[in-house]
Formats: sequence, C-alpha cells, structure tokens
Amino acid sequence: MKTLAQSDLWRFDQVVKSKPIITNGTSRVLGKFRQVFLMTLFPDQLIVEELRIVWVKRNGPWTNEVISIMATDIACVNASTGPFFGHIHIKSLTGGPEILVNSMTRKNVYRIRSLVEGIALASREGLQIESDDLEAERQNLYRAGEIR
Repeated sequence: MKTLAQSDLWRFDQVVKSKPIITNGTSRVLGKFRQVFLMTLFPDQLIVEELRIVWVKRNGPWTNEVISIMATDIACVNASTGPFFGHIHIKSLTGGPEILVNSMTRKNVYRIRSLVEGIALASREGLQIESDDLEAERQNLYRAGEIR
C-alpha cells in the first residue's frame, strides 16, 4: 500500500485550491536584473516571471547554468544591502535549488524582493493580480510584496 507523505498531501491541497496565473499559456517577464559588471567578470542574470524565477549563472565564457524556482515553491526571500550593493537569496520549499545572487545594485535588490514576495503571495493565496497591462500588474505585485 502506497501512502502519501505529508508534503505530498500539502502539495495536492495547494494545487487543488490555487488558480494559476497564466495568460495565453505563457508566463510574462516582469523584470530582468543583472549583476554589476565591474564587481564580477561574468555577470549573472535574474529573470522574474509571473510563474517562476530564473537565475542564469555565468561560469565563464560560453558556459551557463540555469536554475529556476516555481512561484508556488518559494519559501522565503532574504535581501541584504550595503551603501551601494547588496545580495538576494531565494529559498525553495522543496529543499531544491536556492538562488543566491550578490553584487547587485541596492535599488534592484529591493525591487526583486518585492516582486518575488508578491508573486509568492499571489500563487499561494490564489490572488488574481493579472491584467492586460504588464506595467499595472508589475506595480500591483510590487505593492503586494513591499514592506510598509
């Protein structure tokens, strides 16, 4: 007899309850962010979409490693900044890959944190923030994830 683990029951419950934020079968890009070039020789890129976060890690010339975390699997977002630069750390609920990008501008770190928090809240609670205007949706997700 095969029994479901607690995490499988939780995931099934979440999948049944939540409504995906899909527009025409695709996930729109809400923001693209890069590391500061002078701090790193091969700057990484972080792409925030409606349904996932993609980290393109550049290991050298013509070599990439791509890591993505679905919006429903985001456990927490840690952002740390100094006077000019900062880093962002996104953890996964499933214990899978983690995203850690450093040497980003302070403004971008706060934007990424707000967007990712907004996406995580929208996907967990089944919020319908989508709109035809991408800029309006981006602003709604910023407001949903910002710290007051």
